[in-house]
Amino acid sequence: RWVDSRDEIFPSDVPEDVACEHSNPVHAAVADLDAGSRVLVMSFSHAEDLDIVIACLKRQREQGDLPFVGLIGSHTKWATFRHRLEDRGFSAEEIAHITCPIGVPGITGKEPEVIAVAVAAQLLQTL
Repeated sequence: RWVDSRDEIFPSDVPEDVACEHSNPVHAAVADLDAGSRVLVMSFSHAEDLDIVIACLKRQREQGDLPFVGLIGSHTKWATFRHRLEDRGFSAEEIAHITCPIGVPGITGKEPEVIAVAVAAQLLQTL
């Protein structure tokens, strides 16, 4: 399931098993995720990323049914997010549920293809 706030972003040739969904704001779609969903937060905006992460943490607090929430970003981005989440009242234990940066540790390539494979491998490890 691919959720994006930019309706025009979806290509016409996505695989049959990929559902494209426009949601503005994107974080509103978190409430409708199936229990057991793995979430990857990879938007074009740090503000949107933060809203999605907050929605995921609130859902995790209430339902505890999102086994993996990953956020694309650097260690610097994560440090900033961690402080913002603390300021919003999330505990260290709750914040530890977010994986950032995403991808199998030890794979250091920055090319999109390398990141995609590292993240796919990480998701497979959660199954």
